[in-house]
Amino acid sequence: MTQRALVRNAASHRQITHAERKAKDQRARELADLKAVLDTEPGRRFLLALMNKCGVGRSVLNDNVITMAAAVGQQDVGHYLRERIAEVDPLMLVTMLREEQLARDRENRELDAVHTTGDEEIPDGDDGN
Repeated sequence: MTQRALVRNAASHRQITHAERKAKDQRARELADLKAVLDTEPGRRFLLALMNKCGVGRSVLNDNVITMAAAVGQQDVGHYLRERIAEVDPLMLVTMLREEQLARDRENRELDAVHTTGDEEIPDGDDGN
């Protein structure tokens, strides 16, 4: 989508005031949209997965400069998202990480339960004797 310039005449106080108001309104709408996503557990889960995919918290160092540049670009998107989330709610990242850890713990308990049912198979060639 192509955006038109909000100000054609930088000397026009009216145009500058209008542009400032439009930018402020757009920013508020973006943050409200993000808050609506963050108000849902699936939304928080998706955004955290996206930040993880973008490499937030990981090193981008690589011997191949092209690979490293691509990683920097991805990480920049993740950092942008993290900053917007913190703007909406400074404690939201903590909530998201806590929810991720609880889900991981639940998943591990389920796996442990499946792995300890007593119906393990005997490997080929080993009849227990």
